[in-house]
Amino acid sequence: MKRTLYILAIFAVLSGCSNQAAETPPAEQSVAPVEAPADAAKETPEPAILGIANKSEADVGVALGQPIETEAGEWTLLPSEEKTPMVRNVYAQEAGDVGVLFIEGKAVRIEFYPKSTFKYPDDAIKAMRAAGLSVEDGAEPESEAPHFLDFGGIDGMYAVRVVKDLEGNPENIGYVKIVTEERYK
Repeated sequence: MKRTLYILAIFAVLSGCSNQAAETPPAEQSVAPVEAPADAAKETPEPAILGIANKSEADVGVALGQPIETEAGEWTLLPSEEKTPMVRNVYAQEAGDVGVLFIEGKAVRIEFYPKSTFKYPDDAIKAMRAAGLSVEDGAEPESEAPHFLDFGGIDGMYAVRVVKDLEGNPENIGYVKIVTEERYK
């Protein structure tokens, strides 16, 4: 989108900068395509997960559409053990379903259920990238268990957990869970 706007802006500036009459009739003019700068090709849109973290339910709905599932209940905040209302919505997306837990009115726990098959544990980084997280090659988990790998500090999130598909095929990754702050773990 930025590249298109950039090209249109350049075209508008270039077409409005000349005081001379056109040498050929307008129907016969040809305009050379404007190349975007090399940096523009490297730009990527904001990943969906990062774009919805800590957003309101209404903002997440604008970004991801109508939920396909909704449930309400209570959540226990840590370390206070205080009970608070929560809402969990699931949104269907092209890359996979996204489950969002809203606590205190904001998206604080996000689960990505990829449609693509990722092998556990070998494809953990690929699965996190599919969720929209920027993970360096060779990133090592902070801790692990037989059915999950925990990563911390990725894209400013408190924790990222890659979990085996225990209900389907345990050789694959079932989902990636993102927790924004320690009190929502």
